[in-house]
Amino acid sequence: MSPTPPLFSLPEARMRFTKSTREALNNKNIKPLLCTFSQLPGSENEKKCTLDQAFRGVLEEEIINHSSCENVLAIISLAIGGVTEGICTASTPFVLLGDVLDCLPLDQCDTIFTFVEKNVATWKSSTFYSAGKNYLLRMCNDLLRRLSKSQNTVFCGRIQLFLARLFPLSEKSGLNLQSQFNLENVTVFNTNEQESTLGQKHTEDREEGMDVEEGEMGDDEAPTTWITSGTQCNAMRRFHGKLFSR
Repeated sequence: MSPTPPLFSLPEARMRFTKSTREALNNKNIKPLLCTFSQLPGSENEKKCTLDQAFRGVLEEEIINHSSCENVLAIISLAIGGVTEGICTASTPFVLLGDVLDCLPLDQCDTIFTFVEKNVATWKSSTFYSAGKNYLLRMCNDLLRRLSKSQNTVFCGRIQLFLARLFPLSEKSGLNLQSQFNLENVTVFNTNEQESTLGQKHTEDREEGMDVEEGEMGDDEAPTTWITSGTQCNAMRRFHGKLFSR
């Protein structure tokens, strides 16, 4: 009787994947994860889902510990390598990017989005495009809601340009497939060229003010302030004792 193969244990597999992820980050090499993936029992789907959870767990610890953006991007790069090697699901890098952008402030989101822009060729490849296009679109829309169009104009423009580079012109999300148009918007224009006011200067009639009589103060004249010294004030008080109270 042949021995039964060992059963898959989720806690043990997650612990080993977490340890291998830390080792891979320190060595900057994906080989520890490949070795652990091949040694663990269970089906590929079970091991892939467990590795996805391990990636998110390690990323959560890095965010809580306020690690630098380089460490966060190293985890995402490791997940991209895992997708290429076939040891984790194709949506894992996009899920990690969404978690990072939801938790970090806008100044650090700028650095993370620079990484997203540089890897646009990776996102457009056949391995990642189908699995990640909806994640990227949702991620960019969430970022645009957080940004101010008046204060973060450059960042908003970068997001729009990234989406234009990512999606083809035939993408359904950018097409009006149901032909719904705003018919309530009416533009009024002149059919006769002579009635057009284009190019004409608008002159404002300036009201003429009343003539200023002699001795009166005009609008442009400032009131005159007479400054006297303390000795002169005391002399005036003595001279006009009835008008000034001591």
